[in-house]
Amino acid sequence: MTLLSDSLTLPCGATLPNRIAKAAMSEHLASSRQEPTRALNQLYERWGRGGAGLVITGNVMVDARHLEAKTNVLIAGTPDLARFSAWAEAGTRAGTPLFMQLNHPGRQTPRHVNPTPLAPSAVPPVNLFRRASAFGQPRAMSEADIQRAIDEFADSAALAITAGFDGVEIHGAN
Repeated sequence: MTLLSDSLTLPCGATLPNRIAKAAMSEHLASSRQEPTRALNQLYERWGRGGAGLVITGNVMVDARHLEAKTNVLIAGTPDLARFSAWAEAGTRAGTPLFMQLNHPGRQTPRHVNPTPLAPSAVPPVNLFRRASAFGQPRAMSEADIQRAIDEFADSAALAITAGFDGVEIHGAN
């Protein structure tokens, strides 16, 4: 019988000390330049000490042109890796593996953030808030847009590992 306290080796090779994970959530604790902050570091240090076998960060944006919120972290381009390394160090201080969730929000982009978000198709999102103006009308991705998104995820994953995160999770819901 498998117990929650049993270790687990993931297909990527990472071994988790137990089978409990802190799932990703949207913390909205980035700086005004969308960088990790002291508050984010303190939060992840606390979660890292909480006994989970894996902690997954909130959604970190991979494209500065397409954001879920301006208050979440952005790793695209040439980020200040020292800030990301401080976040990774804080989150892993107690020995808990820390994975960065990478996100391109697609059609689930609030209109006030981007009125014409880039998405796999131009089909608008389901409006859970019953407000027609909550989300912008998406623009369908071209083949070049798809390749660019793939490259942005790959580049962001490499930056996350360089900064000291133990792995990445790809947010693929939107």
